Amino acid sequence: MEKKYINDPLVYEVINAVLELPEFKKDSVDYMIDFANPLLFDLEMDGDNFYGYAEKYFGEFDKVAFENQIKALKYSYYQKGKINNITLVDYDLTNIKTDQQFDSLNQSLNKYLPYVAISFPIFNKQKNTAFISYHYDCGFLCGYGKKFFVKKINGKWQIILVYDEYIS
Repeated sequence: MEKKYINDPLVYEVINAVLELPEFKKDSVDYMIDFANPLLFDLEMDGDNFYGYAEKYFGEFDKVAFENQIKALKYSYYQKGKINNITLVDYDLTNIKTDQQFDSLNQSLNKYLPYVAISFPIFNKQKNTAFISYHYDCGFLCGYGKKFFVKKINGKWQIILVYDEYIS
């Protein structure tokens, strides 16, 4: 499978805006994992609760369109130079064929601690609200994550609902 790079300028606008929000800017990391799959969210386990929030915050909500956005991004990657003040760390799953290769790839991330991983924003039809997940990793049993909705209000992306939060 070949890597698919994200070209949509709106995606980078949202990612850069999220990284500038005070609750994330404090992390002050140099590295971000270059993998846009929203792997931090499991529709199988959490779908019913999520869809209730999506209907409320997305306005006109299309479940099929949402799920198609997720499927299309399974092997998507950010482009270097499009995310401000951060170095993208290659996290190439396109050639992984064994658990050992996957474990090795995950172990290689330790040299980039602390780092963040940010999912591709999943947009509503109007593209003014998005669901996104954020994970900060600072080592073994050190990190946290959030899943949240952002909305463009008065020209700025703002968090309107933190859907889920965890600390590791």
